[in-house]
Amino acid sequence: MPLGAMDSAIMPDQLGSRTVGAVNRPSIDEPTPPLGPDACVLRHVARASRAVVSAYDPALAPHGLTGHQFNLMMTLGQLGPVTVGLLAETLGMDASGVPRAVRPLADEGLISVERGADRRQRLLSLTVSGRARLDRATPAWASVQAELVDAMGAARWTSLMTELRVVRKVAAGCSTRKPSVTASAE
Repeated sequence: MPLGAMDSAIMPDQLGSRTVGAVNRPSIDEPTPPLGPDACVLRHVARASRAVVSAYDPALAPHGLTGHQFNLMMTLGQLGPVTVGLLAETLGMDASGVPRAVRPLADEGLISVERGADRRQRLLSLTVSGRARLDRATPAWASVQAELVDAMGAARWTSLMTELRVVRKVAAGCSTRKPSVTASAE
């Protein structure tokens, strides 16, 4: 890969002391201004999310699941039958996106979608086949989970979970968000 092409593929926050084009980037030892582009919350959280998903997806693929699908099924397995709204809140999703996420799993017979007490309400739960698939995929998930936690350290992961709750809470309360039930979610 030519040097110029490699430089353009590097994100500014990955640089030590380098010059890309005409822009001189701060060294890794210099503090990054918290409101500058190199400290963008969206960039860092999105990059971390993509990296984590790309670690789980290949392990779960032999079980016919993506990381997102496994997470949804694991949540249903823990909570039991839940409404679309509660599942959305638990997963940090907008309720309007839940049907789209659930449809392929329901089409495979892994998730049941039933009417709730209110005809407009839908209750979601794992089917027997869904529980069996989740049980078969769990060792693959556990292997990746253990590898990631071991690599970063259990204490660091515990601390990071606490910090991520703060990020979610602050983002849910951001002035650009429309008020919703999920604004109070951790």
